[in-house]
Amino acid sequence: MGFWRFLWAGTAFLSLALGQVFPREGGRYLYSDGTQQELLSTPEGFRLRYWKEGRMFREDRLKGGAEGFFLLGVGLPEGYFPFTPPLLLYPSRLEVGLSWGGSAQFRGQRVALSARVEGIEGIRVRAGAFNAYRVRVAYTTEKGGTDLKEIFLVPGLGVVAYRTGEAWVELLKLPEAPAPRPWP
Repeated sequence: MGFWRFLWAGTAFLSLALGQVFPREGGRYLYSDGTQQELLSTPEGFRLRYWKEGRMFREDRLKGGAEGFFLLGVGLPEGYFPFTPPLLLYPSRLEVGLSWGGSAQFRGQRVALSARVEGIEGIRVRAGAFNAYRVRVAYTTEKGGTDLKEIFLVPGLGVVAYRTGEAWVELLKLPEAPAPRPWP
C-alpha cells in the first residue's frame, strides 16, 4: 500500500463523542471498504484502532486540547511512528469557511496537512441520512507526494463517508452502544 493511501486509510477516518468530530468511545464502526474502527480512551488521550479481515493493522494515538485534536503518532505492524510535532487534525470547533493546517516530521520526511470546511451538506449513506460538514483535506510530502480527500463529518458521530479520486467509502451502519458498565 502506498504511503498516502496508507496514511489516509486511517487519517481520513479520524474525523470520527469526543468534542465535535470523533465517535462514541467503545463503539465499532464498519465502512464499505471492509475497515472497522474503534475509539478507546487512554490516560494520555485516545487510541483509534483499525481492523480489516479480523486483524488490527493500525492504531492512531490522539490527544484533545483547547485547540482541537492532534495526531501524536501511528502504530503499525512494524512499530510506532510519532509526528514531530503532533499534527492538528481538527480544530475544537468546525464552521463553514474555517481553514487549518500544519506540518510535522513523520517516518523520515516532512508531511503537511491543509484542510478547509467547504460547507454543510445533506448526505445519504447506508448508515442513514445526515447533515455533514464537507471538508477538503490535502496531505503533501517534501518529496512531492500529494493526497486529496473530501470527507463528510457529522458532529458527535464522525466520518460517515469520504471520497478520494473515484473511490467512495461510506459508513454501513450506526454502531451499537457499548455494553453498560456494571455498578460498583
